[in-house]
Amino acid sequence: MQQQLISLNPDLNRLQEEGYDIEVKGGHLVVRQIPYATPSKNVAYGTLVCVLNYATPSKISTPPDHTIFFCGETPCNADGQPLVAIINNSNRQQLTNELLVTHYFSSKPETGNYPNYFEKIRTYAEILSINAKAIDGTVTTKPFKKV
Repeated sequence: MQQQLISLNPDLNRLQEEGYDIEVKGGHLVVRQIPYATPSKNVAYGTLVCVLNYATPSKISTPPDHTIFFCGETPCNADGQPLVAIINNSNRQQLTNELLVTHYFSSKPETGNYPNYFEKIRTYAEILSINAKAIDGTVTTKPFKKV
């Protein structure tokens, strides 16, 4: 069912085709292996998690809002300072039996909401990855699948 959901929805399908490590779990889109900078100025890999807005059981609609969850250490800029511009809160939260997140981000686009899940994930991944790339030039801001 998960692969069918991904293939039936252009946003999810595009994420997968462009190399993002995605999974649908408990009504959430889970995107793993996102590079980010840690407080100790190292590069780590975290997970973005967002609520899926279903139009039908097999079709998703537009994202319900501009926020997203994150699992990992506190994401920082290349100098080790927390990304306060996007971190709404840093509380551990159990979303489902299998999904534990550590941060809640808010980065609202000028239009007020993201037009689709591809743009939402791509935007947050770029915000995080650019800081990792500043620490280690070999880190790519392009997504990749785990091996």
